[in-house]
Amino acid sequence: MKKTILLICTFLLVAFVGFAQKGSLSGVISDKATNENIPFATVALIKAGEENAYAGSVSTKNGHFIIEDIPYGSYKLSVSFIGYKSQELPGITITSGNKNIDMGTIALEPDLIGIEAVDVVAASRTSTNKIDRKTYQASDFETARGGTAIDVLSKLPSVSVSSENEISVRGSSDFVVYLNGKPANTSASVLLGQIPSENIKNIDIITVPSSRYNAQGKGGIINITTKRNTNSGLTVMATGMLGGTPWENATDVFSNHDIDNNRGNGGLSLNYNMDKLSLHGAVNYTNRHNKGIGDIYTYIYQDETQPYQGNYYILDGLGARPKWDENLYTNIGMDYKLGSNSQLSANYLYSKRHTGRAAHYKYDTFFSNTTSGAPIDETLYELYNPNEIHRRGHFQNIGVDYFWESNNNSALNISFLYEDSNLEQTIDNKEFAYTGEQQYYDYNSNDDGNPVFHSYQRDETPLDAYRFEMNYQKDFDNGNSLNLGAVSELVRLDGIYEYDTINISTGNFAGYDYFNNTIDLNRDIYAAFIEYSGTANKLQYILGVRFEYLVQQMNVSSTRYFEEVYDVFGEIGRDFNETKFKQNQFDIFPTLHLRYQATEADVISLAASHRVNRPPAKDMAPFLYRRHQEIFEMGDPLLEPEYSWNADLTYRRLLGKHSLSLTGFVRSTTNAIYRVNRLDYGLANKGGVLLRSFTNAGTHVAAGGELGLNFDISSKAKLFLGGSLYQFSVESNKTLLGDQSSSNSVNWDAKSNLSWTILAPLKFTIDYSYKSGTVTPQGKDLKFQMMNAALNFTPKQLQGWNFYAKMLDIIGTNQAGGYTGATANGMDVFQRDWVYDYEGQIVEIGASFTFNQRKEQTKQRLIGDKYF
Repeated sequence: MKKTILLICTFLLVAFVGFAQKGSLSGVISDKATNENIPFATVALIKAGEENAYAGSVSTKNGHFIIEDIPYGSYKLSVSFIGYKSQELPGITITSGNKNIDMGTIALEPDLIGIEAVDVVAASRTSTNKIDRKTYQASDFETARGGTAIDVLSKLPSVSVSSENEISVRGSSDFVVYLNGKPANTSASVLLGQIPSENIKNIDIITVPSSRYNAQGKGGIINITTKRNTNSGLTVMATGMLGGTPWENATDVFSNHDIDNNRGNGGLSLNYNMDKLSLHGAVNYTNRHNKGIGDIYTYIYQDETQPYQGNYYILDGLGARPKWDENLYTNIGMDYKLGSNSQLSANYLYSKRHTGRAAHYKYDTFFSNTTSGAPIDETLYELYNPNEIHRRGHFQNIGVDYFWESNNNSALNISFLYEDSNLEQTIDNKEFAYTGEQQYYDYNSNDDGNPVFHSYQRDETPLDAYRFEMNYQKDFDNGNSLNLGAVSELVRLDGIYEYDTINISTGNFAGYDYFNNTIDLNRDIYAAFIEYSGTANKLQYILGVRFEYLVQQMNVSSTRYFEEVYDVFGEIGRDFNETKFKQNQFDIFPTLHLRYQATEADVISLAASHRVNRPPAKDMAPFLYRRHQEIFEMGDPLLEPEYSWNADLTYRRLLGKHSLSLTGFVRSTTNAIYRVNRLDYGLANKGGVLLRSFTNAGTHVAAGGELGLNFDISSKAKLFLGGSLYQFSVESNKTLLGDQSSSNSVNWDAKSNLSWTILAPLKFTIDYSYKSGTVTPQGKDLKFQMMNAALNFTPKQLQGWNFYAKMLDIIGTNQAGGYTGATANGMDVFQRDWVYDYEGQIVEIGASFTFNQRKEQTKQRLIGDKYF
């Protein structure tokens, strides 16, 4: 059946192939310096003796062009592209005996500007657009230097990063991370937090991927391309950075925990290029601390089963909330040309990370007859609750690629990827009766003090993933191409969860294992795709369809607490003894990309695709976590995939040296996954807790527009402006809690990045980000804004040296917050307000040194470079 569908789709797509007509002109446009083919170059055919173009075309993504239906006669051909010198080829004569002319390769010379005997290419744009993506140069965002991929992403339009480093694109945190064109199964925030910003060349934001890419992720794809030096010989770069706010360092009085913004970074990269062999390697170590304050206010309604019926249980907390992130990153790889038409590439990446946060909160807990009233007599209980979360683990992958190009315009790519990660999370939760401002335990030692309650949670989730992919591409004489591919991806995850409490009288674990559990998840995806791309006059198109078959099995070892927990969510009809959860699903994902070159300066593009979001294991695992004094959370193995339709309509215009991009977009998600809260009076606290879980419960719709502007203010300054404005709506077909079933908000964000070369060796960069508040299924997240600045100094007298200084959060607004709540029949049921304030004005000073520098020279392109 699947083979039949594939053959039918192949026939339908191949039917679009156009064949050369009488009187035609074809060829390939390439870069004279690098020999790489140039996509989207303008080709104009002009009749002899005339000035205006008679006909024209735009080169395809492979650099090919064709102009058909040309009357017999004499012509000249004009070829142009931004950043290159235009070229005219006169003396072209089309006759009955010479009607189909192949111009071969037309090489354009880069438009260089000579300055003090040094060749300098005109300043490149911060962002560029292709038919299926937007690409951003990481080097333009100087204030992200010394950080990670997350820091670079936080500067990009429509990308948001929360205080917990959760990343979202147009309001969706469900996207897939590709590393050098290969997808990763590790959590996006975990992987992106391990890639040093100084190892990143550029970042692709692909909101509407074509069929050759995984259909997973309703937010699309973020592809990170790491640097590969093109200098011949050996090049070595060393980097280092130190920073912090030593004038504001402190020690938490309750725990003896050092509270600071100390950070450091050091790295070394090596590149060797000679003849057929290219080697690259990098090692980087980063350690960053953030001091912060958390302010929590929660109220929970007391129903008829509680002693204080009709009143509210209040938890009012305030205290230090520091974060930390330590990471070791290594990467080695090679490219070897086996011959003129084949290449073998291999890459190995390993990283080790320790990240976490502490919440040293002092709580006032009491009952009140209003949501913000005074304590009812004799109900006030003051407690100190230190809550620590540590996440440790490693990530590694090994990739091997074989590329082969034939002499008849066909190519084959075979790739294998193995990914391994082992992540561990621990949550240590203590409760002390508050007796004044004093030290209750020592964070830096094994002294736990004398808590009245102490629990310890631990989970470990080792993951192994295997991916095998084969792609075949055929380029036709008219410049169009057909791409066929097959993919097999196997994911194996074993998880273990332990929950225990300390016997207060002995200080030993009590052997409490009621909530202990394990899972094993097998998720296999078998996929095939077919994609046809080509041009018709000024129209470029990519038509594709992807077929994916999911075979998923998740097994759970214990269900003894399922009824107690899930019954709180009103799960009528659920089998509380079910331990095996199976999903088999066949899906078809069509894609469409159109690009119309109206004029040399005006381009209109349209893209649409069908996407899926299969829930991550962390949302499915039925592990009962105590996140805070007042919050428990548990996944649901019954979660099903979300499905979405994504569409973009973009207008791009070149304004001399400047460029403008306007995009309208819509993303509609069905079977959407919601994180929901319920009240539970039996798990903990005398007035109850909030119990969180996940469920498929309705739809999400995001619709709006994006703006991108590259503005060359002068030869020494350039400005990038970006932003988005969109309506975000959530609608539930289930009662989440109380009256809420739908909500919506108008969200917007703005990003700017200004680079100014004050003097020849001194460059100043400043960026500003603003993100509006946005609704959530049961509440709202508050607005966010931040400003950063950097000075970069490259002295001519110190060849190879570069120095920089940064100030992060100049205006002291690095703050996150929001609320979750519900009402029923006009009455407040619960609400949790939270604000996390991370104190800013952090200073960082760094330097880099590159030695064995060679002048950049022509280097034959890698065969595999064009396949992403």
